Amino acid sequence: MMQAIFARGRELGDPNGCVVCHAGTPAEIKNKDVAHSGAPAGSPLKSFTATPGALQLNDATCGQCHADHVYAVTRSHMNTDAGKMKAITWSWGLGTDTHDHVFGDHDLDDPDGMAPRLGTDAYKAYMADLARRFPGQFPQKLQQIPEVDVTKLAEQPEQAAYTYLRNCNACHLSGKGYQDRGHFRGVGCAACHSLYSNEGYYEGGDKALPKDKPGHVMTHAMQGTRHSVATVNGHTLSGIQVNTCAACHAAGRRIGHAYQGLMAFGHGDHRGPFDAKGEAQKTNGGYVFKYIREDVHFALKDVNGVSAGLLCQDCHLSTSMHGNGNIGATTLATIEVECADCHGTPDKYPWELPLGYGDEFGKALDWSKPRGVSREAMKVTRDFAHTSDAEDGYLLSARGNPFGNVVRRGDKVIVHSANGHDFELTPLKGLHQTNAWASPARAVTAMAGVARHMEKLECYACHSTWAAQYYGYQYALDYRQRSVDWLKTAEQRLPDGGPADRKGQMSDQPGAPTSWDYSHVRWENPPLGVNGEGRVTPLVGVIQTVGTVIGPDGTTLAWNKVAKTKAGHNAMELAPLNPHTSSRESRDCADCHGNAAAMGYGIDGGRYGQQPEKVRYADVRTPDGHNVSRFTQPQLQAIKGLHGDFMQALRTDGTQVQTVDSHWPGSMPLTPAQRKALERGGTCLACHQDIPQGAVPIAMLGKMAEVLDLDFAAPQAHADLLRENNILVSWVKASAIVAAVLLLPALVWFIRWRRGRRR
Repeated sequence: MMQAIFARGRELGDPNGCVVCHAGTPAEIKNKDVAHSGAPAGSPLKSFTATPGALQLNDATCGQCHADHVYAVTRSHMNTDAGKMKAITWSWGLGTDTHDHVFGDHDLDDPDGMAPRLGTDAYKAYMADLARRFPGQFPQKLQQIPEVDVTKLAEQPEQAAYTYLRNCNACHLSGKGYQDRGHFRGVGCAACHSLYSNEGYYEGGDKALPKDKPGHVMTHAMQGTRHSVATVNGHTLSGIQVNTCAACHAAGRRIGHAYQGLMAFGHGDHRGPFDAKGEAQKTNGGYVFKYIREDVHFALKDVNGVSAGLLCQDCHLSTSMHGNGNIGATTLATIEVECADCHGTPDKYPWELPLGYGDEFGKALDWSKPRGVSREAMKVTRDFAHTSDAEDGYLLSARGNPFGNVVRRGDKVIVHSANGHDFELTPLKGLHQTNAWASPARAVTAMAGVARHMEKLECYACHSTWAAQYYGYQYALDYRQRSVDWLKTAEQRLPDGGPADRKGQMSDQPGAPTSWDYSHVRWENPPLGVNGEGRVTPLVGVIQTVGTVIGPDGTTLAWNKVAKTKAGHNAMELAPLNPHTSSRESRDCADCHGNAAAMGYGIDGGRYGQQPEKVRYADVRTPDGHNVSRFTQPQLQAIKGLHGDFMQALRTDGTQVQTVDSHWPGSMPLTPAQRKALERGGTCLACHQDIPQGAVPIAMLGKMAEVLDLDFAAPQAHADLLRENNILVSWVKASAIVAAVLLLPALVWFIRWRRGRRR
């Protein structure tokens, strides 16, 4: 890359190549202001720019070599935010009659059609089929989210969603976004490919950049692959750093910090542990944190035993991050990697699986056609990124693109991280064949003994032992105030063509979010549901809107409002999520089997948080509940449209009470059959979990279940059996029952025979 830049720079009169991306006047070496102005003859730029990665002008900078990327990134889900648009408008009651994605951060179309620009032929065919089956999730154009019409706010207070979104969306790639601790980043392509520290100070050797003011790159070098090595303060590093991704992915579903083991809380909550001076924890990306447990991939040891971990880009392919040339509307539509792409299953290596495994979206797979491996990396990877030696072939993603950094070596998988470290993986089939499981009885039962787990569950449904969950997002928008409009700001350009927010020239809008809080925050035992792929997944609360709107004259237009869908349930949603908190160990079986919260019924069947529609007082009161003081004020205001637990997707009679995913038509709570399997799980677990492997063959257990017909028992009876402390007693009971059932016919015959002899 640098060789190409040097060559082009010489043509433009700058052998250092700076003008290729920045323009300027290369002959001027004494006057910074003159040097940083104008453009040399032959440059596609009209004037000097400090932000060559900005999407507003990068067709003339990055696009000189990366034209397809420039086209794709503009339409990527990191620039459209169409998924966030859908979730927030839905939660306010807008567009709840369809899962189609209509709004984005900017007006966008896809003039070259629905065929992806990037990827293999197999991938392009796969994506074309998905787009045909789900046109609402693969739109060909998006409309910018509207501005609020204040004159109609009284009759349509749900327009507050527009204000919220235009003020919230500071992370999309067209703008530079917030510039504070943990949010410092570049704009456009530089949002990922420039290295910023949390504190935002320049720490390199360029004399032109100040070192005492925040808001600058950490070093004047690009980050990309393991070829892009930067040296800072005596340390070398390569690849796009996790904190770079977390600059935006701190918010929303919080996976940027959850991957690192950090649970995000609000600005004012849980500010300890304190520093040596008793000062509170500093915010990072707008949040303070508690440490729970990092993702196993973040803490892996490489082939030399060095604790290095994987970077986000090691799993997420270029076609997912840069985009593939089509409009990205949702994460699930764009992200193509599945756990089985590297780990396989207990009976299939990754290369023995068909394309689409783990990514089914209701489509039957052709098991007669294993995906195999590729002898070549993608062209885009070969041209612009790092490709490791193919060895026995590059592994393929579920959608048919080769991982240029992940190869087969015999029956092992080698991951060549962008951070320069190599990792060796034994797929599940290898573990199964050699019985090398860390917990053989549990692993074999869960993945091999109960085949439905592998067929119907996301791996992270069990292996994400915690998930950041935020329930009941209550917030107010006040139209007596004004707030930043990040979308309009990004469309206001500086003289160099970059976005106005780089210079702090912000556009505003009527209305401002003034207060917000969550009903409660949890990290343990998330509920389960079904995602758009048709697989069981953790569900989390993200923005379950309880909205209050104050009009321009101070009139309350909406008060703790919970919108309803066309089907009549709460428009707030439980969102399917990969929490990015995977561990080698899985959740305990009892976390799901026999657990009402996991089934979607809420904590203990929704018995907590009951009657939120009632005002709550905490003052002097009579025995029959009357307030005594004339000055009594409510402690908790009522949420009149809400009835039950924010975690609750279903009532115990199976009636759905809350949206599960606003994006995909196939998403839903667990089915009746799935819930029945969990309710009836107690007896199975009592055997599978505690009996030593091999003591009773799995086939015998299945036969025993047939004989006993355990379906007759109520769920509580199964749960009671699960709680037995003495497994020997449980086995004696079970053996006695089995013996009685098996011997009963012989006993009946013997009694009849004896009676016949007496006669």
